[in-house]
Amino acid sequence: MIKADDEDLLRLRYIPAARLIYINEKWRSQKEEGFPINKTSGYWKAGMPKPDDANSNPEDFTRVKLMTTTTADAIYIEPIEALGLDREGVVTLQYALKRAIINNYQVEQSEMGTVIIGDEEHPNIMIYEAAEGSLGILSQIINDIHSFTNIVNEAIKICRYDDKNYKAPASYDDLLSYYNQPDHQVIDRYKIKDALQRLSRCKMELEAGKGFTSYEAQYRYLLKNIDPDSSTEKQFLNYLYKNGLKLPDEAQKYIEDVYCKPDFYYEETSTCIFCDGSPHDKDTVKEKDDRQRTQLMNLGYDVWRWYYRDNLKTTINERTDIFKKVKE
Repeated sequence: MIKADDEDLLRLRYIPAARLIYINEKWRSQKEEGFPINKTSGYWKAGMPKPDDANSNPEDFTRVKLMTTTTADAIYIEPIEALGLDREGVVTLQYALKRAIINNYQVEQSEMGTVIIGDEEHPNIMIYEAAEGSLGILSQIINDIHSFTNIVNEAIKICRYDDKNYKAPASYDDLLSYYNQPDHQVIDRYKIKDALQRLSRCKMELEAGKGFTSYEAQYRYLLKNIDPDSSTEKQFLNYLYKNGLKLPDEAQKYIEDVYCKPDFYYEETSTCIFCDGSPHDKDTVKEKDDRQRTQLMNLGYDVWRWYYRDNLKTTINERTDIFKKVKE
């Protein structure tokens, strides 16, 4: 969620390996949907033959729509009503964000795609990686809470609002390109000026884990389910919460194959978290820990351990891939 002044402005959803379906419904110059094709020969025709056409029988033709698919990483962006954009504003915003992403990550125009999707009057935006294979750009944007602010600031720079001599709605030096020619008549950088200014003060808050309505609700659930006799589990969880780091998906998850119950578990990275207090100083407990955790790693789990005598902040900072910043 993108927020500014404690108000929701945009909702972002990252869709890895999304299956994109393109449907070509008709010739742009024609009203009728579908492309005429001869059912016997497979030849295309510019239009359906007329009943009095001596060379073609209308019954031999049918209209079809053409479809193709591809797979790409994508971000689905929903502008919230509070952002104050009409349809033309949303159309303009998509190209401003696309150009800003291209500039920030130094990729080609052809490697990033965007499309308006959803309700005709109140549409949403889909930005996707159009290059073969994953560029990894969109995943970076969604996992770095500061990246979207950088993109918005680049979009403001692109729109050149501080250039008093530049009066045009848009040009090929900023928002217009070969790829968005059908929208040239509606693209207007002035329509998104206020929205971009508000978004420049935004904060990204990554949504809570699956099954939770908020970060706060997830924290309360985990706090309720930790071992009540473990001070290290509570200390670990409170540190994550106070610093806005990604919370685990589960507490006390039972791994049946190993007859083991990690203190916490991250589903996305299959990471088992162990917060070892003073009981783990015993040799018998250490031997059991080593055996079970080796078995977990052999099964493909990632294992992270914090020993109570070690510095918690330092130990967590060694694995920023697990403990991502998700909230200011």
